[in-house]
Amino acid sequence: MTAVGNIDTSGISMFEEVKKLVDRRGLQLVLANPGSEVMKKMNKSELIEKIGQEWIYLTVAEAVAACNFMLHSTKPNPGKDQEPAAWNNV
Repeated sequence: MTAVGNIDTSGISMFEEVKKLVDRRGLQLVLANPGSEVMKKMNKSELIEKIGQEWIYLTVAEAVAACNFMLHSTKPNPGKDQEPAAWNNV
């Protein structure tokens, strides 16, 4: 998100829709390098809580490393009739 200097309500709404979509698909939305103005507006709209503060990183390298760690350190725990989380199948 380095190139994103500001975000308006339609941008916030778009992120909320993307979050719903990735949740339905069993994926994880991860953000890298959002600017201070973007973070202020995402915080005010409670988008940070929806995404999860633990999934917002300062650099792409940190985001990739965290996802790689989660991918290799967690085991899916599907129910009887559920498939493993899709993001674990990368």
